[in-house]
Amino acid sequence: MISARTGAGLWKLHWAFRYGFALFIVATAAVARHLLREQLAALPYAVFYPAILLVASLAGVGPAMFATVTAAACAQIPIILVSGTFAGENTSDIIRLLAFITLATVSAVALALLRAGRRKRMLAEHALHDSEERFHKLVDGVQDYAIFMLDRQGRVASWNIGAQRIEGWSANEILGQDVSRVFPVEARDSGRPRQQLEIAAAQGSFREEAERVRKDGSRFWADVAITALHDENGELRGYAQVIRDISERKRASRDMAESRSRLASVVESAMDAIITVDANQRIVLFNNAAVVMFGQPESEALGMPLEQIIPQRFHAAHAVHIAGFARTGVTNRPMGQPGTLIGLRRNGEEFPVEASISQSDVNGRKLFTVILRDITARKRAQEHQALLLRELAHRVKNTLAVVQSIAAQTRRFAAPEQFYDTLTARLAALGIAHDLLTRSDWEGAALAEVVRLGFAPYEGLSSEPRWTIEGPKLWLAPNEAVTLSLVFHELATNAAKFGALSNTCGRIEVRWDLDADDKPAEVRMVWRESHGPKVSPPAAGGFGSRLLERALAHELGGQTEVDFAEAGVEYRLRLPLSPKVRVQS
Repeated sequence: MISARTGAGLWKLHWAFRYGFALFIVATAAVARHLLREQLAALPYAVFYPAILLVASLAGVGPAMFATVTAAACAQIPIILVSGTFAGENTSDIIRLLAFITLATVSAVALALLRAGRRKRMLAEHALHDSEERFHKLVDGVQDYAIFMLDRQGRVASWNIGAQRIEGWSANEILGQDVSRVFPVEARDSGRPRQQLEIAAAQGSFREEAERVRKDGSRFWADVAITALHDENGELRGYAQVIRDISERKRASRDMAESRSRLASVVESAMDAIITVDANQRIVLFNNAAVVMFGQPESEALGMPLEQIIPQRFHAAHAVHIAGFARTGVTNRPMGQPGTLIGLRRNGEEFPVEASISQSDVNGRKLFTVILRDITARKRAQEHQALLLRELAHRVKNTLAVVQSIAAQTRRFAAPEQFYDTLTARLAALGIAHDLLTRSDWEGAALAEVVRLGFAPYEGLSSEPRWTIEGPKLWLAPNEAVTLSLVFHELATNAAKFGALSNTCGRIEVRWDLDADDKPAEVRMVWRESHGPKVSPPAAGGFGSRLLERALAHELGGQTEVDFAEAGVEYRLRLPLSPKVRVQS
């Protein structure tokens, strides 16, 4: 059995059904005209007009034209005519026939067009209704987006489930309310809601990322899109607004920005130079420590080949090392490994560095990061330490030789009962000199301090000073400081035993000055005693005399003179200025 829907489809698609229907209607009208021939004698075509209009309204223009021609033909059949004779016998019949055909044709076409227009509008209305229904179902089914309509005044006209989930208001609570309810207070006070609608109306749309407010007063970041809606005449009908909650994205972006900021802060504040290069060995990161280390401004370093901060003779080895590291990801030179790498400053100066290297892939881009540490100070310290160790070994040997000499000379010139005390005093003087040098890291000592050390054992024995020390600032090398320390210790000891320090009123004056006219320039020193006991030359020279004569000549290249005047002994020393004895800066 053919269903109603199938029958309707055949009616619409197959011409035979429509034209058969037209023939049937015309035939029915012809029979009715025959039956009413006496009543319709003056209006022979009256019954055909409704038939043709019926065909036009139901079957369309084609079947209506067919019905018109068929009706005109039927009207000419003698058996059907009211007059009983063949039509067309007179002019009036021909005019009526032509008028019928014309009027029927016009009516059929007009009715068919009217029917088609009405049907088209009905189909459009049904389509629009179906589209709106599908749209509302689609909008209501979206839960991740707040989608709602506003009227021209900005009042909420629709509210989907997503809007209720994101904003918190139900449709019943928000419909008819002004859209400003979803804005923060400061935005409402500044007129921001109305400004956005005006921009959308003027430009067609508006978009921003800004804060919005939920029903409970909490705020969230929203991606907002507003579209102005116009009718067919271009008149503003309202607005469509779509809001997406991007709080998580904003939080993630903020956290990422903070993480990057912290990382950048660590990189920029690092004491070591941090340099990142791309696969082409061009610098893409150059921190502040690298700027200071290489003397290269960051603006010039970025994009520069890494080889530009490596001496030319190391370029080939560097290329091989980087190629191997890029292939295997393993470097054979971690930070602190023995072996020195050399960096090249912008001014051409080379310096030693320690380096570690790592690689990473960022969005498919291979990057190499090198951390460099300038070890110039460490190398210098190591070299200085090695020098000090060598110097210490040398000084220990020298000190032992001095101790051995002091012991031998003391044994030779001192009485047996005085040997221990004399040797102990001289060794103590030697130790004090070493203490003085230790305070200066064995760089040397000032001449004035060396002279004072000789008088140190006699400090506080008198209420008034017994000696005067004056002269320009001179600096002695370590060996020379030890030698002069022993010299002034012997002079002070002799003065305490036999000279100006052996009574209560003796005085000692130690002065020196520079004589720049001599070549080389000389230091002239005088040790002068006064107000002590009468002095006479010793019968034989002792340790002090030998120390003055031999040590000064050997260690300092100097000369000595002694005058045993009755008023007090006087020693004169002449020392050439040299790296061993120099003016103190």
